Amino acid sequence: MRIAVLGVGVIGSIYAAKLAAAGHSVTLVARGPRKRQLESSGLQLEDALSGATLHLQLPVSDQLPRDAELVVVAIRNAQVDAALPQLRQSPSATQILLMLNGPLQVGRLGEALGPERVFFGFAGAGGVHDGPSVRYTAVRAQPTTFGPVRDQPETKPRAFAALFADAGFATSVVADMEAWLLTHAVLITALCGALYRNGGVSKALAADKSGLNDLIAGLREGLRVVTSLGFTVSPLKLRLLPRLPAPLVRLALSRQLASDFAAFAIDGHANAAPEDMQDLARDCRTMIARSGRAAPVLLRLCDEVEAFRRR
Repeated sequence: MRIAVLGVGVIGSIYAAKLAAAGHSVTLVARGPRKRQLESSGLQLEDALSGATLHLQLPVSDQLPRDAELVVVAIRNAQVDAALPQLRQSPSATQILLMLNGPLQVGRLGEALGPERVFFGFAGAGGVHDGPSVRYTAVRAQPTTFGPVRDQPETKPRAFAALFADAGFATSVVADMEAWLLTHAVLITALCGALYRNGGVSKALAADKSGLNDLIAGLREGLRVVTSLGFTVSPLKLRLLPRLPAPLVRLALSRQLASDFAAFAIDGHANAAPEDMQDLARDCRTMIARSGRAAPVLLRLCDEVEAFRRR
């Protein structure tokens, strides 16, 4: 398949390299210093767990190629409006897969680009820049996720899941991607609020009983907000959270957060890209206001996210 990847930061780099290694014709769409770096040094990945490396020299352009069958968009939520003119000008037959952290943009972007060709997914991988290379890990606990929105059939999301699975990613298809994105915004805002209160260090949060309690309480409040907005919490394991005893949830979270994996997969991205987390915190505030529900703990965690500055 002819694939263009718009936005070649950490996430775009991971997917572009793995899709190209799987035999697809991939063009990188980048500008400025990143474009020059990709042209001179190529696309470089290092698996943080196995140490395996991948170095590819792929074509780089500052414009979307007209012959792309699929455009994978991996940019920040705040960069979407600047990318819309390019995406609108792409041929009507081109499928657009938005891998965004912007749950409140789903309806607007579908209308702007055409609901018949715009689809939504979320990355199941993360990492950090290490010079020209990207050190990454695929997060099997959170597979690369796809799903329909607003009465779309599941046909295309399932095809995307198969495409990415063939490139080596764990994938999942959910019934409603918009509901999944809203739930994820709540999860990440609550987690990062508690994390930033502990200096952005997962192991410190793992030992902070008060912080873990706020994380659980804020998450439960947020899940009620999602339900009040008319969506079903997704995935199922989070739907079950309010029924579980808080001490049991706290123990499970403490064990996960104390791991070396959390130190890389959670702390790395949360501390490298606080602006992304602040976007989600603002979305959570909007969701709370629209729902009319009280969510005092989650709002305090939003405050923590918005006050955090890159270390």
